[in-house]
Amino acid sequence: MEMDFTKYSVEELRELQNKIGNYIHNLNDGFVYICQVRSYGNNWKSVLTNERAVNDLCEQYDGYDGIVDVYTTNPDANISNYGEVNYIKSEEEYDKWYKASTFVIDIKNYEDRLKRWEDRENIPFHSRPTFAPMYTQEDIDVLKSMKTNI
Repeated sequence: MEMDFTKYSVEELRELQNKIGNYIHNLNDGFVYICQVRSYGNNWKSVLTNERAVNDLCEQYDGYDGIVDVYTTNPDANISNYGEVNYIKSEEEYDKWYKASTFVIDIKNYEDRLKRWEDRENIPFHSRPTFAPMYTQEDIDVLKSMKTNI
């Protein structure tokens, strides 16, 4: 079926284009696509519901303006991007994994800050930490013991 676009004004065509774009973007193919976008120091998560919307996002952030890592429940996903594409069993499993990996990174950062603080006399004055870290070694040890329960 071919449409005759000549009978529409530019404004009507633009409105039709926006409606079609929104319809395609919001289609649900039954899978979850969690997109972690990194662009110019900003990071955010976008949860999409179809492969076309994910590919559109990946085209926008194609390595020049950012990178998209995709985590999807679609085992046959055909996603072309500069970042990673990972299969997940469910959004809940992804959330558990993400919390655990973030927790591990946080502990490492706390350890690094504490080490820099304790070694501040051997660090050049302009690079020396000014304030003591929030966490003590005992706090970090407690967090490490909690890590096994996540």
